[in-house]
Amino acid sequence: MTTPTGPDTPTPTGAHVPPPGSDATPEELVADIEATRAELGDTVEALSRKLDVKAQARNSLEDAKQRGIEVFQQTRDAATDDHGNLTPEARSIAVRVAAGVAAVVVLRVVWKKVRR
Repeated sequence: MTTPTGPDTPTPTGAHVPPPGSDATPEELVADIEATRAELGDTVEALSRKLDVKAQARNSLEDAKQRGIEVFQQTRDAATDDHGNLTPEARSIAVRVAAGVAAVVVLRVVWKKVRR
């Protein structure tokens, strides 16, 4: 089965239709003008989207937010068991991180006292 083609047949976005020949009917010319207007409208819309910095920033922020949520959920799932408790490996890491933070705080306090 073939797809009908003619002046009233819509063309896919981005498809280029050759202009009507010198023996074109007025209906073919009107259809060509309408197709050109539609293509031009699509082009203007695409350019407007590309130049809308605020919308691009919003989209980038939303994408980053979604990625952050996914990473958080994956990390939480990897660090907890079925009951929501930390796994032994995660608990070990948490203890080491807490010890490191405590060491930095102690060193900062000692450093401030030594400098006085």
